[in-house]
Amino acid sequence: MKEHALIMILGILILSAIENVLAEETVGCPHDVGKGKFKIRSKVVYLQAQRCYSDEVWKALHKDSPYPEDYDKMVDLPDDWHLRKTGVAMGLEYGIVDRLGVGIFLPYVMKDLKRQVWSKEAKKTVWKEVRDDGLEDLWLSAKYLVYSKSPGLWGFDWKDGLFLAFSYKPSISSDEKIKNGIGSGTDDFKVVILSHPHFTENLFLCGDVWYQYRGKVKEIDGLSRSGWDLGDRFGYRSFIGYEFGKFAIVAGPQGWIARGNKDRDGSELEDSETYSHGMVAKFRWQPSGDEEAGSIDLGVRIPYADKAAFAPVFMPTVCGRIKF
Repeated sequence: MKEHALIMILGILILSAIENVLAEETVGCPHDVGKGKFKIRSKVVYLQAQRCYSDEVWKALHKDSPYPEDYDKMVDLPDDWHLRKTGVAMGLEYGIVDRLGVGIFLPYVMKDLKRQVWSKEAKKTVWKEVRDDGLEDLWLSAKYLVYSKSPGLWGFDWKDGLFLAFSYKPSISSDEKIKNGIGSGTDDFKVVILSHPHFTENLFLCGDVWYQYRGKVKEIDGLSRSGWDLGDRFGYRSFIGYEFGKFAIVAGPQGWIARGNKDRDGSELEDSETYSHGMVAKFRWQPSGDEEAGSIDLGVRIPYADKAAFAPVFMPTVCGRIKF
């Protein structure tokens, strides 16, 4: 028997965990694909939660919770609770003409969740386990090189330029997958500004800022979030990188904030704003000496400020790309 409380929580999870790292990947990196060329990129992210928002414990345990309803802090995961999630994403870009490319991004999620929830029918806490996997919808995008000049703004090398990108995510997941937190049940739209200036031949910046409109959750029988208007999301990434031969080191802050959700009556849900900010560090191997010609990254994201249903202490990642 599925409980409404569990369904609500699972719907939030997919929007607050794996997306921490995959958010900026929906339109790719600030590089021009080139007319008639293809670029493939992939990324694997592993999450094992060690913390959760205190309200999740209170909603499950009520009077037996060690935290009052108004505690509002991230806390250690209760005994025997766990969330393990692996995201495997694949992106493909194609250059229609020089400066303009289109792409598709496919994130696949595998999830193993065990936690307690409050059963309204039994009027007590019960254990729930969910193991599921599937395609977390998809993103369709277009990316345009707005500015490219060397030397350019502030005397930096802007040959990799300044990009403007748009992407759209239709809800394609089945109703059952959405209930289990695979897919959001919303049609979303994102605007991204990306940049990649070089300060010197070896020292560079790779960054972006983005705005994501999240629509209303579609009507699904038995889904408590049906008709909810999910709050818009804002994100950023600002990485400094240094290349030396066939290797590069890249590091910097990355995060997002989301406005509060509204229920189907238009009333904003109390304390539903979320955010995550962290530091990312990556070590890159580029055997040909060029990132786009083929490269592999080993990275880690370490959050330093979170307000989300579940959160890890760190998230390891592996990603690669090649253009042909």
